[in-house]
Amino acid sequence: MQLIFEICGSWQGMPGSTRNKVFDGAGGVIGRGADCDWVIPDPSRQLSNHHALISFRDDQYFLTDISSNGICLGDSAVRLRKGQARPIGQGMVFRMGPFDIRTQLVAVAGAASHSDNLIPDDAFLQLDPLYAMPGQAQQSEETRWTDTSTVERQHVTVPTLVEPAPQIAPAAESPPAAKDHALFWVAFSKALGVCLDPLDEPGRQALAIKVAGLLRQAVEGLQQNLHTHEELKSELSASLGRPSDQPPLMGGADSLEAMLGGERQGLPAELAVIQAYRDLQVHQVAVLAGCRAAVRGALAAFAPGQLLVRFEQQGNTPRLPTSGAYWRAYLRHYQRLVEDEGWSERLLSEDFANAYREQVRLVSTLHSTCSG
Repeated sequence: MQLIFEICGSWQGMPGSTRNKVFDGAGGVIGRGADCDWVIPDPSRQLSNHHALISFRDDQYFLTDISSNGICLGDSAVRLRKGQARPIGQGMVFRMGPFDIRTQLVAVAGAASHSDNLIPDDAFLQLDPLYAMPGQAQQSEETRWTDTSTVERQHVTVPTLVEPAPQIAPAAESPPAAKDHALFWVAFSKALGVCLDPLDEPGRQALAIKVAGLLRQAVEGLQQNLHTHEELKSELSASLGRPSDQPPLMGGADSLEAMLGGERQGLPAELAVIQAYRDLQVHQVAVLAGCRAAVRGALAAFAPGQLLVRFEQQGNTPRLPTSGAYWRAYLRHYQRLVEDEGWSERLLSEDFANAYREQVRLVSTLHSTCSG
């Protein structure tokens, strides 16, 4: 049986693209991605790279939604459930992005059976004149073997002795592919932490494709966060007085392929991901502690007692201790702080840096204790 998809209405195609697709006893993927079996260009990008999965089993075609925008049934607002295979019937219309796609099922006529062309052995038996004579009933087995003819005049084939053929040990049966397939899905479900029992085979395949896409997005997002983290640490490295170490996951665009292929040098993929998240967590906690210390240092610099000490050191103690005299002394002190560019740098290099280093040390010690 053939399944024909055709885009309804007006359609502006691109060179090499077609408005219809024929599936002949096999499935495939529909989308705008170049690796799809039916590539449908969509400048509006409403159609996903992998939008629908077509499967064929038990002489029936099924459609599974693997898109991000969903698939509607006809002009209604009814959406197909993602990951669940739906049987495809004659004349059904599926809305995928901006396209309405109609289905058509065509039965392929099979070749005629070879046995129908054979002529039965007794087809012309009634044309024999001897068949109509009376008394020509079929003789029984006893009558036919009561003939007194000698053995030499009978056409008897004398059997010959033949040595028995050597017995061939049966080949060891290979484990069925279905068993290996089931074991794979059990291991996949355990690693993912999601029960796959409610899903059929097309649904599980759609879920595996979605998990692969989410993994790629998660790794790319983690790498972007690590790049931002490294830029901030490089700005702080001069104040902190130590070089910035590059996380093990900062390997460029091929990091995901190296992690999955097992070609990564150094830490295994699992430990590299754990260390990347741990570095981000330690940095966030340490920055918060450093900011608090810097704010406390700034407030302490403007405390009344600290100001009196500064006034005495700078010779700004008013001769008449009036409010106006102290205010003018404070204005002169504040102007000196504004003109002193090293004051803010000292807040960053002393208060912030000390608190940052101490927090990194504490969190790293906690992680090493928990790991041990």
